[in-house]
Amino acid sequence: MGEPKIMTRAATRIRFRNVDMDFNLTWVLGVADLFGWSHGEVMFVASRIKDGNPASWRREFRKEGEHLLVRAANAKSLGNLSSAGQAQLGACFSFRAALQYCDPREEEFKPVMEAMEQSFQNAVQDLRIPIKAVEVPFEASSLPGYFLRIDNQPRPTVVMVGGGDTFREDLFSFAGYAGWKRDYNVLMVDLPGQGKTPERGLYFRPDGQHAICAVLDWLQSEIGEQAADVALFGVSGGGYFTAQTVVADARPKAWIASTPIIDMARLFSSEMAVVLRTPPWIIRGLEFLLGRSQSGLAISLRKYAWQFGTPDFAAAVHGVLERSVPVQAATVSVPSLFLMGEAESPELKRQTRVLADELQQRGVDVTVREFTAADGADAHCQVNNLRLLHAVVFDWLDGVFDRGLALTRLDPRLLC
Repeated sequence: MGEPKIMTRAATRIRFRNVDMDFNLTWVLGVADLFGWSHGEVMFVASRIKDGNPASWRREFRKEGEHLLVRAANAKSLGNLSSAGQAQLGACFSFRAALQYCDPREEEFKPVMEAMEQSFQNAVQDLRIPIKAVEVPFEASSLPGYFLRIDNQPRPTVVMVGGGDTFREDLFSFAGYAGWKRDYNVLMVDLPGQGKTPERGLYFRPDGQHAICAVLDWLQSEIGEQAADVALFGVSGGGYFTAQTVVADARPKAWIASTPIIDMARLFSSEMAVVLRTPPWIIRGLEFLLGRSQSGLAISLRKYAWQFGTPDFAAAVHGVLERSVPVQAATVSVPSLFLMGEAESPELKRQTRVLADELQQRGVDVTVREFTAADGADAHCQVNNLRLLHAVVFDWLDGVFDRGLALTRLDPRLLC
């Protein structure tokens, strides 16, 4: 019997029998389809990984990241900044892949995270992508992010929000890269519990809208009246945080979610049933044995507990069940685009359809796009076809913001 999966996220197996590891490989391949490195390079790395063995996953992806940094340095020494930038993007997301199976409480986590961040920042500098690292003030701390601002001209801004497994660098692949090509500003920020924010004492919380409202405040102070045309785009858990926001704040003029989540407690009850049925002492024992265990599940559970600020994952799940409040669908009134993969969990599909029906009955502008296996985009958050995701999202946004035949940014620096 294989290791239990965390959630239902994909239907088509790429290489690994371990379901979660195979989904993560699908995600890496989706990013490689956009920039940085090739499917051939990713699959070479995958061929050296033992199925279900997180230590070999970390080792091989770190090794590939270091290899790509050497390639970038060689290209840069010859003055080939475009090639250097692309290699550094590949290195960034190779280190990012390694982080997926790094325990944040172990020594390996921080240097890999720093290598990811540095590679990304070097890459966008060499590629001349107008991105700057930012810190959004929030309570007694701040939220790390990146702001991609095309220029000083008025144009719509997409505020990109990730979920339970994202870092701010991931948000570049979900929206920043496509936004750059389509002449949109994109603000990508890690909310409490995401990225490295738990190191700052910021954990996942039931009122995610407060952090997004702080992000909107920062954006308004940064670009003033140009912040009038703002779209919120949330993936995975971001579909819940953005749902909370559009009923609490009138500033977003458009909402995209893959998928929308209006009842997180019900989703956890459905998808985390294996954890809820497992006695807490067994979960704690699994985590205690992590140092000697090759279990990817054990690492994932410890990582999520770190993000929730709880002693173990079982406590995190029970906290969600006790504290999360359903979003009142009757109060959503913003034009909305809901994205849903054919391989999504039944509960995510149900909540998407319930909310869409509610909006349609009230005459709210809502579009539902369900991706099939034939689209190659049926996985969670469409990670197996990010190109199609981008086309659907930004074509819809062009219509919402009446951009007409807005020219695509066909920058020759991308064509290396």
